[in-house]
Amino acid sequence: MEYMVNGGDVLIDEVIEERRLKRAKNNEKSSMFEGLRSLSQKAKDISTIAKNTSDKIYSKIENIGELAADTKLAYDYWKKMRKTGNQIVNTLGSGQGADIDNYYHPLLQCELAKISPQSRENGIALGYAKEYLMDYPFKKIIKKQKHDVIMEDSRKDLKNNLYGSNLGRDNLDKSCEELLDDRRTKNMKKLGIR
Repeated sequence: MEYMVNGGDVLIDEVIEERRLKRAKNNEKSSMFEGLRSLSQKAKDISTIAKNTSDKIYSKIENIGELAADTKLAYDYWKKMRKTGNQIVNTLGSGQGADIDNYYHPLLQCELAKISPQSRENGIALGYAKEYLMDYPFKKIIKKQKHDVIMEDSRKDLKNNLYGSNLGRDNLDKSCEELLDDRRTKNMKKLGIR
C-alpha cells in the first residue's frame, strides 16, 4: 500500500479505507473457512451419532440373539429337570423327586454366568419371569395353591438362582456340576443322575 503525500499531508482516509477493505476480505475468508470447519465438525458429529446409534442397535440385536440362546438353554435345563424328576418318581416312587430344583436352578444359572455377563443378566431376568409370569399363575389357578406357599417356593428358587449365578461368575475354571455336586439329592446320587 502506498501512502500518498499531498502537500505534506498523508491521505489517511484512503489508507484507513484500504485497511478496512482488506480486513473485510480477510474476515470474509476467515468466516468462509470457519463455516467449512463448522460444516466439517457437524459432519463429524453426525457421523459419530450415526456410529453410536448403529452400535447401540447392533448391541440390542446381539443382546436379543443372546437372550434367545439363553432362553433355549434354560428351556433345555427345565426339560432335563422334569426328566430327572420323572425318572426318580418312576424308579423310587411318588414323592421321591422333591428338591431337585435346589440343584437345577443354580446349575442353569451357573452355566449362564460362565457364558458372559450379558447371559448372567439374562439368566437372572429369565428366573424372575419364570417364577412370576409362568409359575405363579399356573400354581395359583391350576394347582389352587395359596399365595404364601407359591411365594415361599419362588423366593427359594430365586435365591438358588442367585447362588448359582454368583458361583459361576466367581469360579470360571471349574465345572458347574462339580461346584454344585453337594446340591444333588440323595435320590439323584443313588441313581447316578447329574
